[in-house]
Amino acid sequence: MNFGSSGGDDGQQRAAEARRENAIADSQGAIMNLFGSEFTPDFYDQRRQAYLSYAKPQLRDQYADARKQLVFSLDRAGNLASTARTTQEAQLAKLYDQNNRSISDSALGYENDARNNVANAESNLLNGVAQTGNVSGSIAAANNQAVNLSQPDIYQPLTQLFSTFTNGLQNQAAQEQLAAATNYAYKPAFNTGLFAPANAVKNS
Repeated sequence: MNFGSSGGDDGQQRAAEARRENAIADSQGAIMNLFGSEFTPDFYDQRRQAYLSYAKPQLRDQYADARKQLVFSLDRAGNLASTARTTQEAQLAKLYDQNNRSISDSALGYENDARNNVANAESNLLNGVAQTGNVSGSIAAANNQAVNLSQPDIYQPLTQLFSTFTNGLQNQAAQEQLAAATNYAYKPAFNTGLFAPANAVKNS
C-alpha cells in the first residue's frame, strides 16, 4: 500500500495554491503599477485645467458682449457719461465674478470625478483578479480601463451666462424710454434714470 500518496497530493495542492497566489499578487502589482504611472497628479491637474481652458474664454467673450450691450443702451439714451453707469458696471462685474467662481468649482469637480473614477476602477480590478484568479484577463481589462479613463471629458457649451443682466437691461431700457416718450404718463415699476433720453423732462 502507498501511504505517502495523500501527503504528496496535499503538497502539490499547496504548491499550486502558492503559485496561484503569487500570480494574483504579481497581477495586482502590475495593475497598481499601470495605474500609478498613467494617473499621476499631473493627469488630474490637466483634467481641471482642460475645463478652465474650455470655459474661461467663453466667459470672457460673453462678459464682453454684455458690457457692449450696456454701453450701447447708455449711449443710445445719451447717458454714456452718467455716474450711474458705474453701478451697472459694478453689477455686471459681480456677475462675472460669480460665473468665474462657478467655472472654477466645475473644473475642480472634473478633477475630483477623475480621481474617484480611477480609484473605483483600480479597486474593482484588484478585487476581480483576487476573486477569479484570471491573471491574463485582469491585465487586459486594466489596459482597457486605463485607455477609457484617459479619454477627454465632453463639455457642454456655456450659454447665456449674463442673460439675466442683459434681459433686464433691455426690459428696463424699453420701459424707461417708453416713459420718456409718453412724458411719463407711463410709469415703469422703477426708474434708474439711465435709459431715458438725457434731455427728457419728468413731470412732478
